[in-house]
Amino acid sequence: MESETSWIEKNQSWLMPFAYFFSRIVLFLALIPNNYYGFGDLPVYYEWTALPGWPYLDYWVEYPPLFPFISEILFLLSSGQVFLYDFLICIILALAGSGTIYFYQKIAYHLYENSVAHWRSVIFFSILLILPYTWWYAELLTVFWMLASIWWIMSNRQIMAGLGIAAGILSKWFPLFLLPALFRQYPFKQFLKVAFTTITIVTVVFVTLFIISPDMTLASLKAQPGRSSWQTLWALLDGNLTTGAFLFTEDRLYPEIAGVARGNPPLIPPSLTFLFFGAVGIWLLVKRNRFNNLSLLAFTGITWSLFLLWSPGWSPQWILYLLPLILLSLPIQTAYLLSLLLVGLTIVEWPFMLTRHIFASLWIIVPLRLILLICIASLWIPQIISQKSKSFS
Repeated sequence: MESETSWIEKNQSWLMPFAYFFSRIVLFLALIPNNYYGFGDLPVYYEWTALPGWPYLDYWVEYPPLFPFISEILFLLSSGQVFLYDFLICIILALAGSGTIYFYQKIAYHLYENSVAHWRSVIFFSILLILPYTWWYAELLTVFWMLASIWWIMSNRQIMAGLGIAAGILSKWFPLFLLPALFRQYPFKQFLKVAFTTITIVTVVFVTLFIISPDMTLASLKAQPGRSSWQTLWALLDGNLTTGAFLFTEDRLYPEIAGVARGNPPLIPPSLTFLFFGAVGIWLLVKRNRFNNLSLLAFTGITWSLFLLWSPGWSPQWILYLLPLILLSLPIQTAYLLSLLLVGLTIVEWPFMLTRHIFASLWIIVPLRLILLICIASLWIPQIISQKSKSFS
């Protein structure tokens, strides 16, 4: 019995990451060729990767450059064979998921006593294992960099944190939300070291791409901000009962098409609502008077929540960014309930309702999601402004 306990303690950091990786390979082999795609974007990735040339150079994409370039390299390694390309993507995402679980555990065991950290990790692992967004989309690549960066921040490794946040931003922008959470968290010199590393790397990459191919780089940067609203309160007000899919692969060859809205124009300009939510964020930043690891996670979550309340669009896979923050920072019983509610509501939205074109369901789902996001944010606020230190175990 002692030898088993010793073995578990020695190897616990990789047991769940390996189990996750193994489960993803088994899932791929079991469901290919018919059902692995589900209702995700893997076929879309292949379609635009199969276009002639390279992303940002010969065609535009709505993502920052890291994943599109990885996708292009995998396409070349597979010689354009769909099965091999899919399998290589599966391996990359499985590794990203394993790394996500690894860093989640590192953070959990840093914050809590072993038994609490273990069960928080088990809950996260269980949700990640069954959630189809982890293999339908490339989101885990960004989540991995986000959690790795958080761990490096907690370990006082500012340069590594800056590199991680930069890699995350180059995957999908959202790890940028760590920078406001870092401001005032540490002495300004340490914050500046992280921010300077991040901004320098991201700037060098985009300036280089712009010099080589200004038209396609600008088109890629315009693609997301120029979209019509979808699956949010703002979309309901605008009369856009639709998903956020980019429909025509061939459009990516023409930079003048990028950023052209295909739905109704906004009833309330996003720039106007940004002023309100930005002001709320700045007020909370000024009011913040707790600067520990829990407050770092909480403020990152609040920034995420404000973004989602402001954003003209919503994609279901974005819950992958919220779930680790919820499960790492809130009381475990509350985090468990909120995570299940968030997953359940999102799965009902996509794929259950919207793949069947029941868009009227958004009139119920969107308000429920808004209420849930506001409740989650309200639970985080005391962790950044409360005078008394509090530990959840």
